[in-house]
Amino acid sequence: MIADATDAASGSFTNPAIRVAGAPGGIPEASDFELCDAQATEPGPGEVLFRSLYMSIDPAMRRKMPSPVEAPAPLGGQIAVGDIMVAGQTPLEHPLFAGHAGEVIASRHPDFAPGDFVRGGSGWQTLHTSPGELLMKLDCERSELLDELGILGQPAFVAWCGMERVAQVQPGETFVISAAGGAIGMAAGQMAKIAGARVIGIASGEKADFVVNELGFDACIARDREPVEAALDRLCPDGIDVCFDNVGGNVQRACFDRLRDFGRLVVCGMAGEYNAPEADAGPPLRPVLRKRLTIKGFVVYDHIDLYPVFRERMAGWRRDGLFRYRYDIAEGLENAPGALIAVLEGRNRGKAVVRLARSAHDGL
Repeated sequence: MIADATDAASGSFTNPAIRVAGAPGGIPEASDFELCDAQATEPGPGEVLFRSLYMSIDPAMRRKMPSPVEAPAPLGGQIAVGDIMVAGQTPLEHPLFAGHAGEVIASRHPDFAPGDFVRGGSGWQTLHTSPGELLMKLDCERSELLDELGILGQPAFVAWCGMERVAQVQPGETFVISAAGGAIGMAAGQMAKIAGARVIGIASGEKADFVVNELGFDACIARDREPVEAALDRLCPDGIDVCFDNVGGNVQRACFDRLRDFGRLVVCGMAGEYNAPEADAGPPLRPVLRKRLTIKGFVVYDHIDLYPVFRERMAGWRRDGLFRYRYDIAEGLENAPGALIAVLEGRNRGKAVVRLARSAHDGL
């Protein structure tokens, strides 16, 4: 990794970062990224300089990358070749949706001091100078910081919002969750179990066994071992009450075709379509009328007011031993592209994060 260094004359820091080097036409390749030096400045009035210790890796990052000239939406959106790759909401409007958890190095904001842990930042870089209002002070130990990007952060909060506001699972219902071993799927499936549902996951590889043996799902379809359609017919002979979908595409359609009367399709993500040049066609509407189905998408940005309620609820579940979670940690900023590619290919084993440093002063 590149060591950070201070330019005393300018009050800026050499700042390891990764920028976009190419516009991918499908799943990105390592050559679409390059390590570079960015700049982070000394904080001005009301600002804070912090060093990221952990950076979140999420499939939705793919949507923000530039597209080849010939590719229409949904590819491409918010950054161009040569720009620093982004993590979290862009532009960042609330620290809950930031991509980093780290430690304050210097502050000119009255609410933050060196040594404080914070959530903030949105670039694939090590140092961040941020307005104080776009940081969230974290009341946690260093050993708990990782959870602020996972089980206590946006992924589990997304799952909880989808369950509370859309799915509204009832005891005894059959609940199917795609990308079951991912950051959101692990959480949503366990929440459905707590609500009394019969939970069927859809995952690949080792993750299909993990969610059953470690998280308590009733069953999980290994989509790399068995056709999803046949497995759903075997495991859900009476149909599906709720499909909580994170991937779109053929998996979503297989679940949609098996929804029972008054079934609910919760559209949380489209990870299976983020690398495609065009969006897949949606499901037919005739069954929506005949079965009185509900199809509803949601965006977590609309539910910030519920975050304190979620934190309290999650704290209770963890205290009672009802919730487990795991992380797939890559070491070093230079390995962030590989971590994103692994997520998009379904090779991650849990919530993907990159550890950028073990303390705020590593390399300084």
